Amino acid sequence: MKFLLPKEEIVSENLSELIADLFEQNGHVTFLCDETLLSGFFDEFVDELTDYELEPIEIAASKKNIHPALFFIKIKVKEDLQHSLAFIIQTLLMNLDQNEDGYFIHGFGKVNDLKNKVQFFKKLVIAKDTKSKFIFRWYDPRVLVYLPAIIDKKIERIEAFLEDWHFVFFNGLYEVKTQEKRALFPLTFTNDESAKLDLIELSNTVIKQSLIYDEQLSIRQDEILESLHQAIRQYGILHVTDLIAYGMYSVILHKDFMRSSRVSSIISHYWIERLEANSFTTAMDYLEENQYSQVTQECEEG
Repeated sequence: MKFLLPKEEIVSENLSELIADLFEQNGHVTFLCDETLLSGFFDEFVDELTDYELEPIEIAASKKNIHPALFFIKIKVKEDLQHSLAFIIQTLLMNLDQNEDGYFIHGFGKVNDLKNKVQFFKKLVIAKDTKSKFIFRWYDPRVLVYLPAIIDKKIERIEAFLEDWHFVFFNGLYEVKTQEKRALFPLTFTNDESAKLDLIELSNTVIKQSLIYDEQLSIRQDEILESLHQAIRQYGILHVTDLIAYGMYSVILHKDFMRSSRVSSIISHYWIERLEANSFTTAMDYLEENQYSQVTQECEEG
């Protein structure tokens, strides 16, 4: 997995050029679409195509929607791509907005055989840990981008499945490109891997809330995930609101902010009922915002 372009450098023109180049190289381009949050989002887009393939991905039975919300769609005609490109780019750019909850296009790239792709997709989307099987939404950029730091070599199976793929996360454009063939079967995770996977949603919440606080913050999602894991393992922070607060401080101040003597003093004095919800958050309220730069400087100086 390769980070191609930061958010600041992504504009309609370079995304359009990338998608057009993929079409020219392969004679088609395929998108992974998701209408989970808004059924019918792609109806008008699909209705205006003249020659395409659409392959639904039914992961779990649902009574809410007649048709599966997740599907691959392959555009096969250049005129179709040109006509729909503005909508596609607009939808992809929504992924860069921290206030946008719907990632309607998860990615795009080369897919020769959609039916075959879906069959293997279903194998990878059902994962298991030491306790049970579960739906593993690895294909969502908000999950996929974390996987190299969590499941190590197992990510190679997913990358081999994707082959030639691009996706947009909140901080920029990513690429997966490999010709390596791997056996595709359900993924099995260790307890430590499962614990980190469970923290991905919280990490994305931390990203969103941190950017609301200051949209200029430099954020690394892998460091947030590790900070949340440390909060649980080292400091016994278990409540969601406290974990989000811890994660935000790790972004705004420093990933090792707990080492600061100023923070240590506040924690020792005010974090008393440590098992109570919001106890960590309340204690950290005693750190004044005008002291943030001092804490950051102290941590950076070691």
